[in-house]
Amino acid sequence: MSLVVASFAALRLSAACPCMLHFGVCDEVGQSDAVFIGTVESVAPPLLDPFARGKLMASMPAAETARLQADSSPGGLEKLKSIYLKMLDGVPDYSRARIAEAATQSELQAAFEDVQSDGRVARFLVRTSYKRDHGDGDDDKKAPASNVAPGAGKDDDKPAAPEFIEIWTGSGECGFDFQVGETYLVYAAEDEGSGRLETSVCMRTRRLSEEKGDLAYLYFLQKDEKESTRLEGFVSTSFADQNLPRYEDSVSSPAPGSVLELDTGAGVRYAETDREGRFFFDGLKSGDYRISLLEPGFPKLARTVVLSRIFHVHENACPRQILIVPSRTLNQLSP
Repeated sequence: MSLVVASFAALRLSAACPCMLHFGVCDEVGQSDAVFIGTVESVAPPLLDPFARGKLMASMPAAETARLQADSSPGGLEKLKSIYLKMLDGVPDYSRARIAEAATQSELQAAFEDVQSDGRVARFLVRTSYKRDHGDGDDDKKAPASNVAPGAGKDDDKPAAPEFIEIWTGSGECGFDFQVGETYLVYAAEDEGSGRLETSVCMRTRRLSEEKGDLAYLYFLQKDEKESTRLEGFVSTSFADQNLPRYEDSVSSPAPGSVLELDTGAGVRYAETDREGRFFFDGLKSGDYRISLLEPGFPKLARTVVLSRIFHVHENACPRQILIVPSRTLNQLSP
């Protein structure tokens, strides 16, 4: 096995990604420096792109690469550099310089492995931007609802310039496998050391077609911040779930099919829990609300309140309510 394949395999054979936290959309937006919808234009380097790697490796002269790795001559070193640079096509100039400036085989191998450990970078065409903090001390909670860079398109006679953004992700199991041509809802945080925007499988980044109700919250956050409060909650069958930390995005004993009633003071709204026991109410203003858990079967059956509580929400907040199904109601929730 060549050093190229061996060093790459070592990166991919790590344990499953140990995601310690799973934030809900409200908290994920607060933790992120950039939130946007974008289409992937490129992923680099091809060696670390699982969708391009097979074609790349098939075109590489494996026997020649192995021979050059054992060749300490200046000519052999330069040929091997050109092979490595092809594998790492698209990485930033400073990364390519680390390969080009290597003076020995050991320096070249070390540089090659270091560049791989930097991970992959995906270049996005931004479709809609919801948040962009620029690291200059300003709290840019929202970005314009457009696909243009700030300040672009002010001259009505000129077409708006598209905005592009680069997002880094790891080369191991925690890295997100972006596909060229696909559109994603991306949450990214700025790395304090490098200043790069990064995402991972532990964040809420996902294909746009697979988003889990985030767009409703993001719509109100972008369009009308005074109505951007989301009430997110769960109905559970276990009292232990009432003590879950705020960042937990699931309950241990969900009760799907539960009907919730929200009295806004100006009207009444309803929601039904999904298979994870979760429910949402978006577009709320600050004020007092009453949430009620109803007996199963409403609205086909008569409205009967199982439990009810009043709570207060603040503007642009993300309150959470966890309601526990009484044992006498539990059997009725089963399909």
